[in-house]
Amino acid sequence: MDISKLQPDSWSHIQSIVSKDRVGNAYLIHGPSGSGKEAFALQFCSLITGFKLNEFINNPDIFLIVPGDSDFYKKLFKSSKMDQKEYQEWNSYWKEKLVFPLKKNKLSNSKRIPIEVLKNLKKNIFFKSEHKKVVVIFDAHALSEGSAESANALLKILEEPPNSTSFLLVTDSINNIVPTIASRCQTINIPRIKSENLLDIINRKKNFDVDILSFLSNNNLEKIDLLDEYSKDLIIDIINKYIDCIQYHTAESVSLFCEDMLLHYNSKREIFHLELDIIKKWLECTSMIRESITIPFHWNDFTDLSQDFLANNEKANMLDLLKEIEKCLSNLKSNSAPKISIMNMIINSHKSLN
Repeated sequence: MDISKLQPDSWSHIQSIVSKDRVGNAYLIHGPSGSGKEAFALQFCSLITGFKLNEFINNPDIFLIVPGDSDFYKKLFKSSKMDQKEYQEWNSYWKEKLVFPLKKNKLSNSKRIPIEVLKNLKKNIFFKSEHKKVVVIFDAHALSEGSAESANALLKILEEPPNSTSFLLVTDSINNIVPTIASRCQTINIPRIKSENLLDIINRKKNFDVDILSFLSNNNLEKIDLLDEYSKDLIIDIINKYIDCIQYHTAESVSLFCEDMLLHYNSKREIFHLELDIIKKWLECTSMIRESITIPFHWNDFTDLSQDFLANNEKANMLDLLKEIEKCLSNLKSNSAPKISIMNMIINSHKSLN
């Protein structure tokens, strides 16, 4: 689906900018995860340059930057040959991204944009061209990782930007953008996608009704894609395992939940986060039922689990249960030991039942 239909207001804004020939030197495109920011930036780049997305790769007027390992970039810049491993990985990454711009993918697990990228950019960006040039930086907050030397290098470029060049910085974490960089950018907020704008995408999904998928995903495009691999029965199974675990139903139930979470964390990080999000949405639904708030979807098996849980755990503190999941995620983000973080979540969640 076209990003212009998913984010019509923001799209109308940039169309006006381009049509009036008022494109600025730098834009900071930010918003919640799964709102289509990267697809928006790529289409904005297409509007500015006049090139179609399939013309972006190896285009001397378009510079695409994503977080990656320093060694990877050093080898890529040193010798970009067709038979080079890094060259093939780079092209494969961008070919997939440009065909499926709404899909979030990563070049590597690196959280940094190394200084080598900015040095290479500086070498190549000041050449003359008949076309407008655009630099697109995904996960721009990664410039600030480590000693922030990459952010400082970009700042120097933005202080005296080359003619006819625009920088599009894309981020979920605007607060992690160096203030001096943010001050040199025009800000474009990409809000969470409205349910009515997602209907075409959601209606193609066969596993869930529109209202259910919208509730589970919070209208997040990444989660909607991941939920394609799930059935209603699998969702119920995940929640049942969580309930059995925090209730200490059996020693095996605790062990099974913990092992499943660890396996996903170590091998399929996006699944780990999705399944905890599913549990959080169920806890949210359970809280709504306790407060007699109308549920925005119809799914008996899902809401029956909530009813049974409340009947068996009258003193359960739903807010604390949600907080324990958030605390676990926060600890993992701070590089705490995964097994300890998950076990602490289970132990403290059990305490929240009484």
